[in-house]
Amino acid sequence: MKKAVNGVSLTLQAGEWLSVAGPNGSGKSTLAGVLLGFIPISGGERNIPANLTIRGVLQQPDAQVLGDTIEEEFHFALSHLHISNLEKKKRTQEALQLVGLHHSPGTVIAQLSGGQKQLLNIATALAAKPDVLIMDEPTAMLDPDARGRIEDIVQSVTRKGTAVVWITHHLEEATLCDRIMAMNHGRCVYDGIPQSFYYPSTAGTKAASNAEEEQHLQSSCEQLGLEPPFTVQTSRILKQRGKLQHVMPLRPEQLAKEAARW
Repeated sequence: MKKAVNGVSLTLQAGEWLSVAGPNGSGKSTLAGVLLGFIPISGGERNIPANLTIRGVLQQPDAQVLGDTIEEEFHFALSHLHISNLEKKKRTQEALQLVGLHHSPGTVIAQLSGGQKQLLNIATALAAKPDVLIMDEPTAMLDPDARGRIEDIVQSVTRKGTAVVWITHHLEEATLCDRIMAMNHGRCVYDGIPQSFYYPSTAGTKAASNAEEEQHLQSSCEQLGLEPPFTVQTSRILKQRGKLQHVMPLRPEQLAKEAARW
């Protein structure tokens, strides 16, 4: 019997943004199901304090829709919280506005597009103000503007103490996080800071003797057969030309800032 997730140990800190990356079939979504309690484990432990609130956003929006209308969906999402009806209504309005979903509470969910359903799922998860937020490919059905908005939201909730596990195969999305965990064949093969995942171990140091050697080095990301973000690829080319020797930009704005120093 093949183990979908094997020997993975995961500890989260309050306010931490952890991205989980890896090839298709590496066990990322299975890990999300285990963390959310949807998938039983055959061994190991899932230690979660009783007073900890965990919410999740699954890869397929329809898989977690319970209500017929937006109002019903928030009712189910918030029914286990000991808060007043007035507070529930307030949280519903704030969450819908936050994700950019401008529909009335009576809107029938079946009328929403796949992307709108995903925004609804994100909104209901946020309305619960969870201690831990599990997001499995949360932007797969969203346009670029909505993707950027969700990234901003995650940055905001982590600053307020929510720990986020962001599972993605779009590595550009995994450049804002505090930490990356990479999986392959159900095992954790990397757990550390993003820079060390995307760049070879000698990038930005004096250890690479020349540009030719630098060109043939592979990062942990590339060793998994994954393509680094465009910003990293561009930076690698510039490093081979003698530029950006002591920095490892991950985002376009970081690269532009470093390039402006030349």
